Amino acid sequence: MSLTPVPAIARLLHATLLRSTPAANSHLAKPPETVRLVFSEQVVPELSQITVVNSNGDSARLKIANDPHDVHVLIGSEVGTLSGRCKVVWRVLSADGHPVGGNFTFIIGFDTATATPPPITTPVGTSAKIPPLSNPAVAPLDTANAPAASSDEKPVPIFASLFRGVGLGAFMTGIGILFFGLSAGERRILIPGALVTSLIAVGTLLLVAHSIAWLEHVSPTGHLTADFMSSMLGSAMGRVELVRVALAVLTLWAIALARHRKIALWLGVACIVLSGAVGHPAAIHPYWAIPAKVVHLLSGSVWLGGLLWLVWVARCDEAACRIEARRVSSVALIAVIAIFLSGLLQTALFLNTPSDLFRDDYGRLVLAKIVGLLILVGFGAYNRYSLLPNVESPGTTQRLARSVKQEIAIVTIVILIGGFLAYVPTPPLPQSTLQITPGTSP
Repeated sequence: MSLTPVPAIARLLHATLLRSTPAANSHLAKPPETVRLVFSEQVVPELSQITVVNSNGDSARLKIANDPHDVHVLIGSEVGTLSGRCKVVWRVLSADGHPVGGNFTFIIGFDTATATPPPITTPVGTSAKIPPLSNPAVAPLDTANAPAASSDEKPVPIFASLFRGVGLGAFMTGIGILFFGLSAGERRILIPGALVTSLIAVGTLLLVAHSIAWLEHVSPTGHLTADFMSSMLGSAMGRVELVRVALAVLTLWAIALARHRKIALWLGVACIVLSGAVGHPAAIHPYWAIPAKVVHLLSGSVWLGGLLWLVWVARCDEAACRIEARRVSSVALIAVIAIFLSGLLQTALFLNTPSDLFRDDYGRLVLAKIVGLLILVGFGAYNRYSLLPNVESPGTTQRLARSVKQEIAIVTIVILIGGFLAYVPTPPLPQSTLQITPGTSP
């Protein structure tokens, strides 16, 4: 028998422990042959750990494998000889690339820590009956003075968040400028080659730094050991991150060494597209969230790249700036609409209720990002309906350039918020929705 989650469980962001054998706070007659953990999402055994600490304080790291019939299940074998109160400490990597861990206890035979011997009603290798879940962790039995199962997550990595936000933002900006420059016809000679190369270089270096910081963050030891790297490269999320970094490096090669701008543009677009398949979208409704994130990133690249393209052209050729301002404004309008629609879809997927915008850290960051986007829309409307109609008038081009620079400053803040959103957990589901139903595994 195994557990088949109802659809609500699929909306959990991080891997959540649904059930264990032995169960939390259960009593066994003899040591179990294996420890079986059932999670809310697929987990990779090579990136997981289960350690059992017995009553003497000795610990043993179990040999981990997936259940051949259910990728949501981890099975730890080679438990060894146990007695008394035992603690199971587990650690897994969620589908969004965030490490999650927890622990629970069970008792074998007579626990000397209790005043009276507890009743032994559970056969070998099985757990006592589990009541309905009342929290995301394993539900404890009604045993006096017995600690419940608990789970924990690492704090948000500041440097990894900054590297991701600034790096991806710089990379997207360089690709956006390249897009407008290559599509500018005879004005493509105005492409700021040094600026584009610098932005892509900074973006690539920071994405590489982010990858290293992320690996250290998810590593059980905090170090990049050979065994961990081998396991990571054998996982889907590890390969996606590796390919993303490789595409960024190839983009830098194409623009800086090969000096082939079209190839650099396509490689950069591929890198941005793949960036939509990591983080939260990989864990929550990926068939909807990943395309929405891809549209969000590509539209942001067009928007931010268009702003810097205008600032550059205004410095080089005022007549060309008037022409490009109209073109950029039209494209930016489409990009803004795409950003809002894709952002709303992601918000609907990642938040449970609108109130999460005010009472949860992730929701408050989303709210700050929404406020920033609304301010940017105000700048865009001012530019489009106030400055552009009078762009031929003396001094209007300079006012447009100043307005665009202010817009760029706000976009930078929005991008930094996006970097932290990738690491802050989304709001947990209400406890009332965390229900499980029994079912037979295939």
